[in-house]
Amino acid sequence: MHCLICLLLIAQIWPGHGQECRKVQKQVDRTPLPIGVFLPIQYKKVLESAINIALEHIHNQSCILNDFYLKLHFKDTECKTALGMKALFELMNAHPRPFALFGDACTNVNEVVAMASKYWHILHLSYAELHAKFATADAQEMYPTFFRMVPGYQNSNLARCHLIFQFNWTRVGTLKQSDDPRFSLPHESLTTRLEHGFGVQVIYTAGITHDEIENIGYELAALKKRDARILIGDFEESLAVRILCEAYQKGMYGENYAWILPGYHKSDWWHNLTDVNCTIEELEQVIENHFAVEFSPYSQRLVRLTVANKTVSAIRTELSLRDESLPESLFKGYVYDGLWTLALAIEHVVQLHYKRDGFTSIADASDTADWVKLSAELQQAVSSTSFIGVTGRVEFENNERLGLVEILQWKNGSYVNFGIFDGTEAVLRLNSALEDWTPPLDSTIVVRERQHVAVLLFVMLSLIALGGVGMAFVFLVVNIRFRNHRYIKMSSPNMNNLIIAGSICTYFSVILLGFDTRFISADTFVALCYVKTWVLSLGFTLAFGSMFSKTWRVHLIFKNIRMNKKAIKDYKLFMLVGFIVLIDLISLVLWAYISPFKLHINYLTVFYSDNKMIAPEIELCRSDNGVIFEAIILGFKGLLMMLGCFLAWETRRVNVPALNDSKYIGMSVYSVFVTCILGLPLVYILKDQVNEAHLTGSISIIFCTTLTLCLVFVPKVVEILRNPQGTERNYRRGLVKSSLGRLDSQETPQHTDQTNSFRREHLQRLEDENVFLHQCLIQQLFKQQP
Repeated sequence: MHCLICLLLIAQIWPGHGQECRKVQKQVDRTPLPIGVFLPIQYKKVLESAINIALEHIHNQSCILNDFYLKLHFKDTECKTALGMKALFELMNAHPRPFALFGDACTNVNEVVAMASKYWHILHLSYAELHAKFATADAQEMYPTFFRMVPGYQNSNLARCHLIFQFNWTRVGTLKQSDDPRFSLPHESLTTRLEHGFGVQVIYTAGITHDEIENIGYELAALKKRDARILIGDFEESLAVRILCEAYQKGMYGENYAWILPGYHKSDWWHNLTDVNCTIEELEQVIENHFAVEFSPYSQRLVRLTVANKTVSAIRTELSLRDESLPESLFKGYVYDGLWTLALAIEHVVQLHYKRDGFTSIADASDTADWVKLSAELQQAVSSTSFIGVTGRVEFENNERLGLVEILQWKNGSYVNFGIFDGTEAVLRLNSALEDWTPPLDSTIVVRERQHVAVLLFVMLSLIALGGVGMAFVFLVVNIRFRNHRYIKMSSPNMNNLIIAGSICTYFSVILLGFDTRFISADTFVALCYVKTWVLSLGFTLAFGSMFSKTWRVHLIFKNIRMNKKAIKDYKLFMLVGFIVLIDLISLVLWAYISPFKLHINYLTVFYSDNKMIAPEIELCRSDNGVIFEAIILGFKGLLMMLGCFLAWETRRVNVPALNDSKYIGMSVYSVFVTCILGLPLVYILKDQVNEAHLTGSISIIFCTTLTLCLVFVPKVVEILRNPQGTERNYRRGLVKSSLGRLDSQETPQHTDQTNSFRREHLQRLEDENVFLHQCLIQQLFKQQP
């Protein structure tokens, strides 16, 4: 039975302790405390100095282990499992048995030793273990006595989560190396924590293995298709180079992307271009501004006082100077703090025994009950340890070190410290000097732009249409005021009124076509769909139908010279127009009943601008079977226009004063036909371009309507101004000739044969006389109209 001397605890380790430390005793008077150290020969040279410095600082500290010293028993495992187990058995059979095990640097040794050490109830603390298997859900059951000094993946995962949270990223894409648990296990924990702890959506996780290395392109394509901009990777260096090369080829880099990769603790890890189709310069473009997350070898607070009563900077300098010729190791600081952790844990147990029993003793290895109790106390002491070390504050949670994690950013050819995450406080501190970096968006911002007719264009066209309405009312007043004027009366003023009414409707349709949900509600917009369709359709039918009926009457009179002398009165023309309007009404009513209108949003082709995806959309009046009814109505009107053009062509040579507007009516029919033939296809072609389509349609309507009114009524206004009384003018015989006669005479070849010339002149005189008599007959017929 070996006795332990009660020692005083340091005030900074256990707050509230106020006793002064006793003077340190000489080492020869101290009792050795055996510690088993697993140290492979390949690590011994670079880590031995850290061990020696830690022992010196511990043994020279007057407030800890004043009557004890740590005696280390080194075992070279060569990173081999068999040698590790052999070393464990040797230590367990030694007398006295070590209080704790310190090491190893290799996972394969740590795993078997940790699984076996639980049966001896011995504390096992590793100074360099990083594997994720020791932090899984069943780790406490498999390795209950195992602790590690290096912050595990729980810390790095929290660091990445806080980094994502810092920049308000809410959706990420991830890539993991599925065939290596060192990366797959932490990655699964990371995605779970992101989604359930931080509310971040993991839109896709790409699994990558060495056996399916050719699938990297497909996985990155899947991420790009889902618009993943923030990409988190967990994979080894060789895969990282392949993945980043593929990312370069797919354009997944630059200011719109952020890559968060594991820290490989070196700045040239991406220089291995084996089996890679990228150059170093191309990879430099991909890794620019990427983040690397790795545990911090030392605390960044250099002037902070540690448990050894020395600053972090002083200890780091001492560690560096002790073996300047040897390469630097990432684990020196953790070796140093690890020995301090063991010393403080033993100190804590000693104090417990002293307070409880008044004296201290150490359990004999043969006394299983006391040994188990001592082991449990040591493990509890390590779990509750909290002190300032060279690697930061040392604390444990579930046997895992809560420590410092560095977040580095690659800028202009080197890593710079972007921030530090402290696992003991769960706080991320960013480097204020780098806050000017603008983080990318976690996704393309989708801006839905409702396309409307430009207000200026709408106002301009509406004013023009209102001007047309005003002109139509002027013509209406003239037509009514001078309805008994001979020139107006002979042109059927009632039919003229219908032309004006239809024209006013078409003008108003231009205004109605420009209204949208900016000015009216969605329900009103649906009602407006019916109004503008009916107004335009019926307005066209009234105006064109009236012109068609007048052309039809001229055609009948001109082509049927021997017809009954009974005139075709206006009521028959009204009946014809009414029939055309009735067909239009039936079509519109059936359309409204069978396939009612509804507000439809048509989504147009998206385009990108300033890292935004612009999604244009337009408001449309749409019905399920609208195409069918449009075809019926347009087909009927098209047939009507073609028939009107035919009649106008047939009567093109009529030049009869009684039919004073027949030529102008024909010209109007032509203009409407040509405008519709050109304008309607253009409107359909430009239907996705709101302003262009509205301008084309409105100009077409305004042009043909205005031209029709001017052709029909301007000559009448001119005639009224020239002949206000409407007196009848006599025509001298021989002056009234048909265009047909003149054309035929002009087209007849000139022959020198005198007989033939005489016959032609005689035939021409007979024809002129026939035309004159025919025109006189028509004038008499029109005079008989009421």
